[in-house]
Amino acid sequence: DYTLDQLVEMIDPSKFFRINRKYILSIHGFNDIISYSNNRLKIHLKHDSTMDAIVSRERVSDFKKWLDQ
Repeated sequence: DYTLDQLVEMIDPSKFFRINRKYILSIHGFNDIISYSNNRLKIHLKHDSTMDAIVSRERVSDFKKWLDQ
């Protein structure tokens, strides 16, 4: 019964990253990253190969820094 904002405060930021308003992504939760329209990134998720998640434009820079840790 927590909001994503609350969950972000509770989890390890080295292992999880909030990529948009809907998703918090695990460092081990994806297979591939592809450039997508409007300077966003498309993430191919491991647990569901039929569904992709999009990194919002506002979070792309921080997401790349998170990956480089």
